[in-house]
Amino acid sequence: MPSSRRNPARGKQSPKSSEVCDFTQLGLDFAVPIAYCEDPRKEPETMNQELFAALDTKVCDLIEKYSALKSENARLIEENQRLTEERTGLKSQVDAILAKLDGV
Repeated sequence: MPSSRRNPARGKQSPKSSEVCDFTQLGLDFAVPIAYCEDPRKEPETMNQELFAALDTKVCDLIEKYSALKSENARLIEENQRLTEERTGLKSQVDAILAKLDGV
C-alpha cells in the first residue's frame, strides 16, 4: 500500500489525478451516521410515564417517612420534657435529704 509520507530520496511527490481511491478495499463502508446513532430504546412517552410513576412512588415514600419522623420527634420532645421535670423533682428531693443530713 502506498504511504502518505514523503520519501526523501524521491523528493516531492506529485499527486496523481488519474488515481482513483477505492475505499471499499480499505474496509470503509461510509454508512449513514444516523444508522449508527439510532437507539433501540422505548418510546419517549412511555419512558416519561415510567419516570413519573417512579418519582411519584419515591415522593410518597418520602412524605410517609417525613410524617413518621415528625410524629416521633413530637413524642420525643414530650418524653424529654417529662424526664426533665422528673429529674428536677428528684434533684429537689435529694437536696432536701442532704439538707436534713447536714442538720443531724
